[in-house]
Amino acid sequence: MNSYDPDNLASAVTLNRVLEETLRLTPALYFLPRRATVDTWIETTDHRKMFIPKGTQLRLDVWHANRCEEFWGKAVTGYPAEAFAPDRWEVLAKKGITAKDMLHFGFGHGPRFCPGRFLGLLEVGLVVGAVVKMFKFTAVGKETQAKAGVSTKPADGVLVDLELRP
Repeated sequence: MNSYDPDNLASAVTLNRVLEETLRLTPALYFLPRRATVDTWIETTDHRKMFIPKGTQLRLDVWHANRCEEFWGKAVTGYPAEAFAPDRWEVLAKKGITAKDMLHFGFGHGPRFCPGRFLGLLEVGLVVGAVVKMFKFTAVGKETQAKAGVSTKPADGVLVDLELRP
């Protein structure tokens, strides 16, 4: 691809898969705060019932939901849920499954997902695509751990060596 622009970004399939997988494993927010607006009964997958009173503060665990083996693991995607595997998105696409269909909290989920999702992915795709085209990146460390806080950040500040591509 010679240039990354809004008209051709969708054709950068590998880049888009890498962005979705990065977002899945390192979401901007570690959890999503919510408050129950009405008394609510929910039933778990093992048929237990739980009462959530109106006004209860809830935190949706984005970090672990995006690593849930039941939703993201080998049985569904062909790859372990904890693994960085951009090709899992190809497996899902072949099954007709999109990020919208999955328990994917990169920008929230359901009717209250972030309305800026598409603009955010477009901007990141354009910038990352252009930068990767210009530079070759090599990680300084063997593995980068995530540091959880209000937002998820790399623990080492993402140390990389850059080399200008010819």
